[in-house]
Amino acid sequence: MSAETTQGSLPTWADQMESLKRVVDDLMVIWRPDGATEAEVQDMNKLALSMLASGYLCRVYTDADRPVFMPLWNYAMNQGGPDPDYVYSTAEVDAAGTYRLTGLRGTARFVEITQQTWDMLSPAIMTGSKEENFVDNLDLDEVTLDEQGYFSVLLAQEKPEGYEGDFWKMGPITRRLFVRRCACDWRNEIDASLAISRIDRPTADMTPEESAARFSDMAEWVVQMITFDMNLIRFYRDKHGINTLLRSGVIDQMGGLPKQAYYDGMHEIDDDECLIVETDVPDQVRYWQILVGDDRFCTVDWVNRQSSLNDHQAQLDTDGRFRAVISKRDPGVPNWLDKADYPWGVIQIRWNLASNYPDPKVTKVPLAELRDHLPTDTPEVTPEQRVEQLAARREAAQFRRIW
Repeated sequence: MSAETTQGSLPTWADQMESLKRVVDDLMVIWRPDGATEAEVQDMNKLALSMLASGYLCRVYTDADRPVFMPLWNYAMNQGGPDPDYVYSTAEVDAAGTYRLTGLRGTARFVEITQQTWDMLSPAIMTGSKEENFVDNLDLDEVTLDEQGYFSVLLAQEKPEGYEGDFWKMGPITRRLFVRRCACDWRNEIDASLAISRIDRPTADMTPEESAARFSDMAEWVVQMITFDMNLIRFYRDKHGINTLLRSGVIDQMGGLPKQAYYDGMHEIDDDECLIVETDVPDQVRYWQILVGDDRFCTVDWVNRQSSLNDHQAQLDTDGRFRAVISKRDPGVPNWLDKADYPWGVIQIRWNLASNYPDPKVTKVPLAELRDHLPTDTPEVTPEQRVEQLAARREAAQFRRIW
C-alpha cells in the first residue's frame, strides 16, 4: 500500500492519501469477517486514525540523530493493551551513538527505560527470544539524583575515560528506548520528565527522501500493527481459553518488563452474566494491576469507565484477598471492571517485583446471583456513588501528562 510516485520524484500529498484509502477496509476483513455494524466500522476508523497519529509522532517525526521521547499507547492512541497506570513514550537511537539522558525523577511509583534491539513499532521484525530482544533496563531509582531530583545519565557502548557520572552501557544492536512511567495515585503522583540528546556528533534534519519514505510506509504500518494485535488476542484465546487467566510467556518475550509477571485470558459473557476474578496478593510487590480490553487488544476506555484497577484504587476484602467483577452492567461493588459493549476481549493482570506470583481464579456466575458468591460484607456502591467515583477517576486520569 505504499504511495506510488513518478520515478525520481517525492510523493505528493495526494499520493500519500491515496495509499491510506483501504486501511480500514483491510482491517475490517480480519476483525469482522462476517460483516460489521456501522458503529463497529466507526470504532475501527478511530483506531486506525489514532495509529496514524502514533506513527507520525514515533516514526516520522523523530529519528536517531534528533531523538525525542514521543507519546505512545495512551487513551487517545489505544493499541497494544496499554496499562492505564503507565505513561508510555519511545525514542529511536543509533547503537553507535552517544546520548545524554536527563530529567526529573518525580514521585511516581517507578520509571523504567528499556533498550530494545528490535523495533517494537515494526511487527514484521518482532522476533527472537527475550534475551535477544532486551539489552538492558534502567530503573530511575538506581541513578544519582540531586536535591531537586534531577539526574543525568550517559548512554554509549563504551564509558569515556575519566567519566565519573552515571553511565548506562548501550547494547551493540539497540534500536529504540522504551519508557514506562508508572503512577497509581493518578491525582497526586508526579510523573518523571525526560529529555534525550545525541552528543557524539553534529546532527542534521532528516532528509526529505527519508521523511517521505517513512510517511509512505504509514498505511502498511497501521494495518500491520493492528493486525498483529488482533492475531495475538486470537492466539491467547486459543491457548488460554475463555474466562480464565494464565501466566503468559508471550508478553514477556515481546516487550514486557523483565521484572514483571503477566497473566492473560479472555472474557466472553452475556449481558446478564459476570466474571468474578479472585486472587491472593503477593506477600511483597512493588505494583500490581488488572485491566479489561476488547478483542483488538485495546484497553477499554479507562478515562470514562472503570476498566482497570491498581493497588491504590482497588479495595481488598476483609480476608485479604482481591476480588473484581467483570460485567457490562454495573454490579454495585467497589471493584467493578467495566467491559463495555464488546462481545469478548482480554483480561490482564500484572505483578511487578513480586516475592511470589499468585494464580488468579475466574468464575462465571449470573449477575443476579453475584452476591451469593462474594463475601457477605462486600460493600454496596450505589449509582450515585458510582457517578462520583467515575468523575474523580476522569479528573485524575487527565492530570497525568501523556503528551
